[in-house]
Amino acid sequence: MKSRITALRSATAVAVAVLTAAPAVGSAEAAPAGSPDTKAVTYQGRVFRVPTAWPVVDLAVDPQACVRFDQHAVYLGHPGEQQVCPPRLIGRTEALLVEPAAAAAPDQEGSNPVAHTVRASDGVVAVTGTYDTDQALLRQIVTGAGLTPAPAHLPDPAHQPAPAPAGSGKALAPRSASAAAPSSDLAAAAPAPSAAPAPSAAPAAAPALVPGSATNYTGKGFDACTAPSGAAMNAWMTSSPYRAVGIYIGGAKRACAQPNLTASWVQQQQAAGWAFMPLYVGVQAAKIASPATEGANAADDAVAQAQALGFGPGAILYYDMEAYLPQYSGAVLGFLTAWTNELHAWGYNSGVYSSSSSGIKDLAANAGNSAYVMPDAVFSANWNGREDTEDAAIPAGYWSSHQRAHQYASPTDPETWGGFAIGIDQDYLDIQLTSAPPSQSSGFFLGVRQSSGNWPGFSPLAGGAGVFRGSEAAIAGLPGGSSQELGIGLDGRLYHGVRAANGNWSGFAALPGVGTSTMAARRAAIAGLPDGSSQVLAIGNDGNVYHETRFADGSWSGFAALPGIGTPTMAAGDVAIAGLPDGSTQVLAIGNDGNVYHETRFANGNWSGFAALPGVNSPRMAAARVAIAGLPDGSSQVLAIGNDGNVYHETRFANGNWSGFAALPGNGTPTMAARTVGIAGLPDGSSQVAVVGGDGNVYHETRFAGGSWSGFGTVQGPYGASTFPAQRAAIAGLPDGSSQLVVTRS
Repeated sequence: MKSRITALRSATAVAVAVLTAAPAVGSAEAAPAGSPDTKAVTYQGRVFRVPTAWPVVDLAVDPQACVRFDQHAVYLGHPGEQQVCPPRLIGRTEALLVEPAAAAAPDQEGSNPVAHTVRASDGVVAVTGTYDTDQALLRQIVTGAGLTPAPAHLPDPAHQPAPAPAGSGKALAPRSASAAAPSSDLAAAAPAPSAAPAPSAAPAAAPALVPGSATNYTGKGFDACTAPSGAAMNAWMTSSPYRAVGIYIGGAKRACAQPNLTASWVQQQQAAGWAFMPLYVGVQAAKIASPATEGANAADDAVAQAQALGFGPGAILYYDMEAYLPQYSGAVLGFLTAWTNELHAWGYNSGVYSSSSSGIKDLAANAGNSAYVMPDAVFSANWNGREDTEDAAIPAGYWSSHQRAHQYASPTDPETWGGFAIGIDQDYLDIQLTSAPPSQSSGFFLGVRQSSGNWPGFSPLAGGAGVFRGSEAAIAGLPGGSSQELGIGLDGRLYHGVRAANGNWSGFAALPGVGTSTMAARRAAIAGLPDGSSQVLAIGNDGNVYHETRFADGSWSGFAALPGIGTPTMAAGDVAIAGLPDGSTQVLAIGNDGNVYHETRFANGNWSGFAALPGVNSPRMAAARVAIAGLPDGSSQVLAIGNDGNVYHETRFANGNWSGFAALPGNGTPTMAARTVGIAGLPDGSSQVAVVGGDGNVYHETRFAGGSWSGFGTVQGPYGASTFPAQRAAIAGLPDGSSQLVVTRS
């Protein structure tokens, strides 16, 4: 935070103490001949070879020395409770803290490439190393001393259930399928194949939670580079005007060591009446390379650190984005969007700390831009001396419902209360957010059903820089293993995106309409063909069906209206399309009369024309929604939701004959009531069915190649939910036997 976060001793100047202790405790000696650039540092029998220029600080001699990771140094011993740190520290470089293993805080995370941290312990000494660009050097120093770095750990909501609010009896498990790709640091941090695996630490007991409301407060607060001692906090609670404290919970740019910052410290301060501003300081604007990935990874790590300290869902976590130049605005907004989306996925509220003239200004300027997702609270650095939350960069109506904090001063001299001097930034808060997890209504989520039948889970689909939100979804699988998605956004326009076979996502882009720059649509469908092209149907705002082709090279034919039965256009309420092995497609539409119509688009591009399908004991099949899937034998499987609200199925055989519609059994009921239907064919001749049931939740079942059915079962939602409330579920089969499900969340 350009943070002047310092716990200052009252009357002693700070000096860097070069080690002079006896060799049994620690020593620094000149490097032997042949190693002119390194020196040996010995601590409790372990020898660390470090660059000669690095100072060595003995914390037993100077317990108030600031353990700072923004400069090269070796620190020996356990950091003191009352460190004396220079103001405005931010950043990390290669540095080393070596302390007795018995004194070190329990290692709950191992090495952490997101936070640029390497940890190791052999039961005698514990090492915490930080790095900026030279992780290899740090690892070389650690391994050269005979220690094995703890396994690299990229925090992932798939593997770390979030603690539940007290009394809920339920655990939250956000983002089962991680949207964030591992960073290059993670690959670099992987141990060599020949390295012996580090012993796994026993899981630490989950700390008791402080309530989400512990990050709410109206009044004065302060932030400090290292969390003050309990004695200092008690003295300040008694005598100072402050009642909220900013604490740095993690991040690759957190400069100060945090010996006091533990779950018990948080609980003690909360019980004493303190509120909190949990701050995470990671990658800064000029170094953002992959905004979506890095923003999500930072949020995952922030949640892991917050949980370790006892902050549960509903708490606000602030990202510290220091002042930056205008050319970095786009990267920052994309990064902060991913940060916010991922925190919301965990059930946490998102906050952003930044300069009034850069980050806060950019957020306010884009608050109405659907490409970005805004944080729930803003923390503005504007040193105008005013103890309020007014800021000229923030229009009056933005973040106006108790959603602002203001860093109004950063004094040069430390402040003293109750005999304890601390260098602080001065803040004023007006934060009163609900502890309920933020809503992701209308967000698009993608889940993969593996060929084994396993469901790893769901992750949000991005649209531009944020999670895509809309009403209707469609998906098609292609021969190379990629899939193509359609979405009708909340703006009523039709968007298209590609998920590559390796999982990379293009993001959504608006499709042009007929003589217009965008295609306004009510419903949409898509099918993949063997040549790598795809066929798209859309019901325009005029109620008519339009078709276009996306060729294998990525170009588009443009939309054109389909003729109806004796009419120049086909008015419809719903559409579906499926590709077949011969390159033809099968099309379904529910006409304006409420009945289901079918036609074929042949491989040469000609159309058969629409014809009505018979119903159950009736000449026409009246329906509300339809779906169709092609199979390898040239047949197709059809689903329809009848006017009675139940799901019906029939087969169109390869010779063009039809089996006739029959009702599908439900989940313990003779019929399956549903709101939407989807079906996909697989290479083994089976098909996968996904419906939004009458209760609003997603259900799935398999039709096996022999024609038998598995029966419907509930689909688990994202973040550990036992059900998935949804508006729409669309499904597509892929060549490897997996299927992908796109769900529009309710």
